[in-house]
Amino acid sequence: MTINRKQLAVGIAFCIIYLFLLFTSRSHSARDPGSFFFKPEAGYRPRYSLKRVEEALQHVSDHSISTSPLQPIGSPAKAARHAEICIGVISVKRPFQQNLDTTLGSILDTLSKDQRSTISLHILFAQTNPADHPDYTQPWLSNLADNVFTYEHLGAPMSSIMRLERNRDVRRKSLFDYRLALKSCYEKTEAPWIMILEDDILAQRDWYEHTTKSLQKIVEWRQQGLIRDWLYLRLFYTEKFLGWNSEEWLKYLTCSILALIVVAGSLLLGRKRYRPVRELTTFPFPIIICFVFLPLLIGLYFMSGRVTMRPLKPGIHVMNRYGCCTQAMVFPRDKAPPLVEHLRLMGREKISMAVDTALEKFADENGLDRLAIVPSQMQHVGAAPYKEDPKEDWSEPYRVRGPNGVWSMSFEEAYGN
Repeated sequence: MTINRKQLAVGIAFCIIYLFLLFTSRSHSARDPGSFFFKPEAGYRPRYSLKRVEEALQHVSDHSISTSPLQPIGSPAKAARHAEICIGVISVKRPFQQNLDTTLGSILDTLSKDQRSTISLHILFAQTNPADHPDYTQPWLSNLADNVFTYEHLGAPMSSIMRLERNRDVRRKSLFDYRLALKSCYEKTEAPWIMILEDDILAQRDWYEHTTKSLQKIVEWRQQGLIRDWLYLRLFYTEKFLGWNSEEWLKYLTCSILALIVVAGSLLLGRKRYRPVRELTTFPFPIIICFVFLPLLIGLYFMSGRVTMRPLKPGIHVMNRYGCCTQAMVFPRDKAPPLVEHLRLMGREKISMAVDTALEKFADENGLDRLAIVPSQMQHVGAAPYKEDPKEDWSEPYRVRGPNGVWSMSFEEAYGN
């Protein structure tokens, strides 16, 4: 039961290699929120977002001086009924700072005139008293948006909404707002694509080209029967929920056991056929390999994080699970009517649910896939959601960040170099 010199050499070599892998993993996994080595100051660093915020705000500043009379709120300011994409932005007053200007600026600042002409941009001020919203009377609003709506202009039941606001029933009100934004785009345009955005997102410079090309590719795949019917194309996702999920523990355990079987089988086979292997596999060294070395490697694999070890390749992916949240989504026009009705029914349920949960429920009930563009085309830059406690310290470590860790690391990595 002694260790020979060759076994000792292999053990020392393993320790050296393992330490190298350990330090490498610590470095490469610092931006992976599912990793044991995750460092928030690195993961949430806005390597690209700060620059895009400056560019977006400059675009808004350039359009802050009105050269023509302001269009009445709620009127069809520009002829965009035959647009290719209707973008509905839902805006609410937030406790710390407003990001509607950043959202609109980043969507529009890199578009050519031809590209802009294919978009109908709708803004919904989702408050019973829209004048309370700091951006409601901004001069740049009518210069950037095609239509600006309030509850009153869309004929919404004001008494019901006021009750939701009074009771702080955020989930039920969010279902109503999302439904209203979808309905607005569907009824007031003939756009084949409806994009719903929250008012605290930041688009990368080439979002329009990437999104339209992806939609065209999806249509071709669907026509060729290569993919199932689908509900939405996600333009934002966070890696926070793409880690080693506990629901798949049996899959991970099975793979680990299979790795053990393969290693043990290889040692037995090598022992029979090759003399050098026979010298290395005298007892108890095979036990050390199988139950010390291998578990250490498997543990390091999982500690490094799923996003690090199994990154998503750039392109279009099916993301039916763990895709969060509702910051930026594109829906086919034909899905709008049944989805609007579904959201209406969900709003009447005794126990309300979040919008993203309601969307997933609709997709599951109708056998629809959910797609996503990798990397994210948009970032979540809101310092805090409007429902968050205003007393919470949100200034550290970065002023530009997503609340509750809802942040796309892929966005910063892909476009920040």
